[in-house]
Amino acid sequence: MISVELLQVYHSQFDGLKQVVRASADRSMKEPPDPLFYENQNVFVKSYLVSACSILEAFTQDIASEYMNEIQNRINSANLPHNFVSWVAGHEGANLEFKPFTGSKVKKDISNMVSPNYWKTLKAFERIGIDISKPAVIEFKDYVVLTIEKRNKIVHHNDEALDLSFNDIIDAIDRFRSYTQCIFEAVLADPHLNTPH
Repeated sequence: MISVELLQVYHSQFDGLKQVVRASADRSMKEPPDPLFYENQNVFVKSYLVSACSILEAFTQDIASEYMNEIQNRINSANLPHNFVSWVAGHEGANLEFKPFTGSKVKKDISNMVSPNYWKTLKAFERIGIDISKPAVIEFKDYVVLTIEKRNKIVHHNDEALDLSFNDIIDAIDRFRSYTQCIFEAVLADPHLNTPH
């Protein structure tokens, strides 16, 4: 079963990053300001935004992977005939084998599909059988899309991100934290997890 500890690990990472951002903001604004943080605010802001997006991406990969493993374990423990499952799935005649059907997906299969991009996340979860398009998740769509676009401009086009401040990063961390909570709750509410096996 998917444990709340998975969510707590990532919330702890968001909280830790938020503390670092706050400390950086304080050091850049104190009198006299710390020259390292004051003169390089933009560098720190960009790196903190990239870090927040990386935490979001890692969470999304891990929660999708945990779900996949749980469903795959259920399939494997059901001791279903390989040939029958292949026939039902439309692969009749391919690799006929008189053995139990087993799922063979691994975490890399998920990580290749998932990114912090809202639309890719939605499609990846659809692929593994979860509809995360719940109102609580959709509420974050526009913000996540814009923030990930900003991250991509920073990473791929060296955007200076002069329109962002330390407070904007703190806001992004708070929103990402709430967004991951909503994704986690959507996964836990999935009817396939709540059916006894």
